[in-house]
Amino acid sequence: MLISTQQSFKSKNKIPNKKNSLFTPLTFKPFRIIWFADLIANLGTWAQSVASVWILTEFHASSITLAMIQVVTALPLVLLSIISGVWADNYDRRKLMLMGMFLEFTGGALITSFAFIGYLTSTKLILSILGMSIGASLAVPAWQAAINEQVSKNQVTNAVILNSVNYNFARAVGPIIGGILINTVGTAWVFLLNCLCYLGLIWAVWQWKQIYPKRILPPEHIFEGVISALKFAKYSKVMRSVMLRSFVFGLSASALWALLPVLANTKDSIYGYMLGALGTGAIIGSAIVNKLCNYVDVNKMISSASLLLSIVMLLIGSLNIKLLIFGVLMIGGSCWITVLASYNSSVQMLVPDWVKARALALYQTMLYAGLAIGSFCWGHIASIINVNFGLKIAGLLLLTTTIALINFKLPKLDEKYNSVMHQNHLQPKYKLEFSKYKESIIVSIEYCIPCDKTNEFINLIIKLRNVRLRNGAKSWALYRNVAAKEIWQEIFLIRNWLCYLRMLSRITIADKIIIDKVNKMHLGLKPPRTYQGIQQIKPKK
Repeated sequence: MLISTQQSFKSKNKIPNKKNSLFTPLTFKPFRIIWFADLIANLGTWAQSVASVWILTEFHASSITLAMIQVVTALPLVLLSIISGVWADNYDRRKLMLMGMFLEFTGGALITSFAFIGYLTSTKLILSILGMSIGASLAVPAWQAAINEQVSKNQVTNAVILNSVNYNFARAVGPIIGGILINTVGTAWVFLLNCLCYLGLIWAVWQWKQIYPKRILPPEHIFEGVISALKFAKYSKVMRSVMLRSFVFGLSASALWALLPVLANTKDSIYGYMLGALGTGAIIGSAIVNKLCNYVDVNKMISSASLLLSIVMLLIGSLNIKLLIFGVLMIGGSCWITVLASYNSSVQMLVPDWVKARALALYQTMLYAGLAIGSFCWGHIASIINVNFGLKIAGLLLLTTTIALINFKLPKLDEKYNSVMHQNHLQPKYKLEFSKYKESIIVSIEYCIPCDKTNEFINLIIKLRNVRLRNGAKSWALYRNVAAKEIWQEIFLIRNWLCYLRMLSRITIADKIIIDKVNKMHLGLKPPRTYQGIQQIKPKK
């Protein structure tokens, strides 16, 4: 069965150009309430991080055990985030956030209980932190993707930076709070403080009246959603660049976090103050990033910050003067936040909404994979040789990889990349006489292209190929008529009718621009002819 159709799309590309200050997102009530509650929760989390290291050092834990905190923190985010991303793209993100936060609270409650009754060991501490990380892996993709539901689209970048300010202010102040409480009331009360802070965040998300968008199509299953995300990443230049560079960055830069407790332990237990220096630098860096976004290309900003961070790590591995180390750590914190905020904003602004949570999950997965693998390796190197040598090797690795990957560039931040067009033609105008879940759909589009524009057409059609495969096509091919060389036929296969409807719903403004350019090259008064066909069902033997 072949059905001839002609499709047309109408869109209004409205991209707000109004410039606002960094604090404009706080004028949105949902974002403001959740942001302040998150600040309190982050203060508790970083206070607990100091208490956790304190407990391990009391048990005379090795550098490998100390590095394991980073490993168990990152591992669930590596293994489970993509599944959480599928759920966040298809279901209520607020409920997913609450489920994840409840798991994190449960893990914190276990640590608190063990600490008060005197049964907290290094093994129980690490396992409890693992449970909290599992909760975080469920909540983080939904949390990241929900930002554009709390503020307007032109404020997403500022909201991402403000969340970074939140996190890094807590990183600067939380360890100090933790250190004071450890010396005055003990580690158990620090763990209890973290639990109480988390209850405030759970309340803030609970009272958020999210407007859940109406969905025309049914949600994707986990396997289908994961495959869609992986296909999108494979054919998206943005995702390939972000995933590769964030993994390499995490692999090298993880030495700073994994080895800092060991370095502090050999320097009169000043770990909390070192974290404070990093957090203070990150706060300053957040303000700088907000200013630079309007003047400096994001690729130059990422590369410059990575190069500077590599120099910071080399200096920390070489310096013996504490005061200089604190100054260098502040610069390192600024570089760290510049890189991560730039990557996060790029994914937020350049990835369409239908796959945003999964794209953020894949980015977080690659980043935390680098952090987990790197933390494990640097911990081993520090135990075999020494911590200073490990920091120097990590700095050299970051310097080398930054230069090697400098050509993996991200496009300029532009809303047309993630703005999905309004679709008013998803339901077929004819009665379906086949299962929308079983038979494959083949689409054939016939173009008439002047022979002198063949090269230009091929260059454009390759971009269109990536659009088709990125949005859900199972396979794609291009044929040329041997008798009439101006006739070309684009053919792509979709798994079933429902997947075809999903493919139509995922077309962005940037995709539409490519489609229009290809169609304009077509000769004739009528647009290119499009045919759709279903798979022939073979009779059973």
